Amino acid sequence: MMCFIMLSALGLTLVSCSRDKASDKGTQKLSPEQVRDMKAYQKSVEEAKKTIVATINGIPVLMSDLINEMNTIGPQYRKPGQERDPKVDEKVKKDAMDRLIYRELAVQEAKRQGMGVPPAAVADELKKIRADLKSEDGYKGFLTKSGITEDELKRQLERGILIDMITEKEIFTKVAMDPGEAEKIYAKKKKSFKGPSGQMSFEEARPLIEKELMTAAVQKREDEWVKELKKAAKIEITLGESEKKIHSIK
Repeated sequence: MMCFIMLSALGLTLVSCSRDKASDKGTQKLSPEQVRDMKAYQKSVEEAKKTIVATINGIPVLMSDLINEMNTIGPQYRKPGQERDPKVDEKVKKDAMDRLIYRELAVQEAKRQGMGVPPAAVADELKKIRADLKSEDGYKGFLTKSGITEDELKRQLERGILIDMITEKEIFTKVAMDPGEAEKIYAKKKKSFKGPSGQMSFEEARPLIEKELMTAAVQKREDEWVKELKKAAKIEITLGESEKKIHSIK
């Protein structure tokens, strides 16, 4: 597997990997160019793991976290082959940072409330990942491409479970809908509810309406909760200086 560094359209150093023909044939020897690319890749990954882009109540958020999050959400904003748009770049960075801040605040709140994740729960999630990747080589390749160790993966899984636990308590269990709201919406927009056989009855449209109402209610409660967390938190963003440091890597 040959990995190399490229300056992405998102404006940050992202990691991309491609398989060399020689490695497909089982040849392990790398060319001088491949070795140089591999070293540059490893240097960038290690630098990103040490570069702080924000602190939340004293806990650092790393450049590697931001890059991973941008890679995750980037396709939602840009189609393959689409020309770079600085406004879109900034939107991706901002939204990725917001998501990281939200998760860190959620994890901290979960711990403040005394929540903990059973080791068995993390082990189960790790087992699912291994099963999806089908082989030990596939699993090791996943870790290498992600630039993380198994211990780091376990910590990420634990954080994810904590976030699920706290959001279930603070968001989903605190959302309530007016039982009569769905019927009001149906009466107001009846003609817009069409099915394969034509006009939908209220009972046919009810699941669609209630799903939309629930989504809006959950979003509203999430926004309120995050606002509460941010108000009580000390958040410092140092992304600008961090980007300069990452871009200086050669």
